[in-house]
Amino acid sequence: MIHRGLRNAVIAAGIACLAASGCGRQESASSTPIQLVAGPSAVSPGSAAAIAAMASATDAASVISFPPRNEPFAFREALESKYRDGLRRSPSSTYVDLEGDIVWTQEYLRYRVNGCDHATAVQKVLDQIDGRGIAPVCGNPTAGGAVPFPPRNEPYAFRQELETKYRDGLRRSATSSYVDIEGAIVWTQEYLRYRVNRCGHDVATNKVLDQIDGRGIAPTCAGPLTGFWDGTSSYFNAPFTMDIWMNGANIVGRYVDRHDIGYIGGTYGGGAKMLILVNFGDTGIGFDGEFDGPDRIRGMIRGGVIGGTYPFVMVRRP
Repeated sequence: MIHRGLRNAVIAAGIACLAASGCGRQESASSTPIQLVAGPSAVSPGSAAAIAAMASATDAASVISFPPRNEPFAFREALESKYRDGLRRSPSSTYVDLEGDIVWTQEYLRYRVNGCDHATAVQKVLDQIDGRGIAPVCGNPTAGGAVPFPPRNEPYAFRQELETKYRDGLRRSATSSYVDIEGAIVWTQEYLRYRVNRCGHDVATNKVLDQIDGRGIAPTCAGPLTGFWDGTSSYFNAPFTMDIWMNGANIVGRYVDRHDIGYIGGTYGGGAKMLILVNFGDTGIGFDGEFDGPDRIRGMIRGGVIGGTYPFVMVRRP
């Protein structure tokens, strides 16, 4: 290990914080990268095969990725329990089973955040249900910042059309759900909004359940530092990369240079300046930086006995 002791008290405190539960992601599942998924098999909507469907190769390079289908399905089951046991709702009639509800709602929203308007997204999903394959998304979303979602009236209109498709097109029998159609679309969209903005499954689920309980709308897990950064420096281990996400004000992520791998910690409350801490287990360093535009950070690498301080520049990938 090239790095030695860490004498900077601020860095030591930050690295200690990194080990605490409040300084990292809030659930173990969040270490699993969000997987890109596209439409389910249109032959059997709502089937296990639908959930396991692979992404379209056409979309793989550029689309905003959504979580693997088992996680939104687990959320939808938790929502069902919340409405039944927490809100004491009575069951309501629906032609769309729970699995079809989550599969096709996610697919509609995947098209929407990747450049398709409402009518186009609806048609692409209906075409999948009718066995016409997985159509590509409509465009490349703007890089950087939080992923925007459509106004809620449009996904609700899609969900009503899906109800008609299952009843009149697929000739499905009525079933029941404790979650009414409006609640299903509103809260599923909110869960997926958290997921594509860097929240893990458990965190996203809890944020939605807190909203239902009247605790307000929590921020997403994305932030101004979120992204994959390439760094250069006169520091002897450079070049380096940082994969950063934000959990509220906490900076979390992974650092890699020519010799070492570390874990990122610290907090960021806004403004031009920040201190990014890297913990290697037995030692650490700090990146004392300042934004030079939205996608570039300049500053000095400090800490311990690394042999002085070194200037660095890191640039966020598009």
